[in-house]
Amino acid sequence: MSQELAFPYGAVTSSAVFKSTPGDFEVEEDLGFEPSGDGEHLFLWVEKSGLGTLELIERLARENALPPSLFGHSGLKDKHALTRQWLSLHLPGKASPITAASGDGYRILRQLRHHKKLRPGTHRSNSFRVCLRRFDALPDETRQQIESVARQGFANYFGRQRFGRQQDNVRQALAQLGKRRLPRSRKSLYLSSLRSHLFNQVLAHRIRFGHWLDPVDGDVFMLRGSHSIFSDALDADLIARYRSMDISSCASLYGAGRNLMSAQAFEIEQQQFARHGEITDCLDRHDSKLQMRPLRVAADSFDYDYDATAATLRLELSLPTGSYVTTLLDHFVELEDVSQASSDKHRTSPR
Repeated sequence: MSQELAFPYGAVTSSAVFKSTPGDFEVEEDLGFEPSGDGEHLFLWVEKSGLGTLELIERLARENALPPSLFGHSGLKDKHALTRQWLSLHLPGKASPITAASGDGYRILRQLRHHKKLRPGTHRSNSFRVCLRRFDALPDETRQQIESVARQGFANYFGRQRFGRQQDNVRQALAQLGKRRLPRSRKSLYLSSLRSHLFNQVLAHRIRFGHWLDPVDGDVFMLRGSHSIFSDALDADLIARYRSMDISSCASLYGAGRNLMSAQAFEIEQQQFARHGEITDCLDRHDSKLQMRPLRVAADSFDYDYDATAATLRLELSLPTGSYVTTLLDHFVELEDVSQASSDKHRTSPR
């Protein structure tokens, strides 16, 4: 099912190669707090490369004779990257069983105790260092798009990874949900893909019709740096806060619940939901619960440097949890993800 996305700063004319090496894509997790130093849970600050987060947990569990269920994590970090993140290990009254500081594809940099298990979505943000290669020129149009992202944020689309390797999670969800028994993780993935698709459609519609630089009547707003939402009548003060990136408009992650949205904002969503009745019917049957997600994201500590001789564009930035750096990049460059191409080739090669 086509995403039919639109971007607020015009058509992309530049291209580059992404993830030539793991060091071209560095990700560091920021919990927003420091482990307390005592408690039943051992927090592990781990650097990894060539491993997904769940693969890392399985490897640590196997190498230390531990059940994987004892481990917790906040974010799922990319396999084809150099990443640093926290894991937790439930060890009430026990010393750390992890004696090796490193293994194949990982290094344990710190171990600290804490009183709570690490759960998905706990961390506050991720910091990124990205190197894009074969960036043969930086035309004025592309530079303006980058500067627009820095000043006005970027459209908070769910990234390609939300929709599966073949970009067919929505189709698979509609074909399988309610028609066959699925593992809980697969069912959750499919329901998430359906809600993400609807959100993307609402956001794309608002951009196409010029509802980007300013809010519309009936919007629900989210405060920058928090998940607090509120609704209020539009006035000069509210519009000024919106333009300064202090607040952003939200759209629904479809589900049952009290929606504060009204007027034009509500009508835009309902039109898109009506166009995708097969999806909303499926979500209704599975009792999805309403959540809100901001339509745009501000990148913090944003900096970039173009090297014409090396044909590289390097970026440093921080993003709140739940947003995608690949979505930010989509606003000004068409990416060739060579790590993905390599994975696909490896999978289809004869053994």
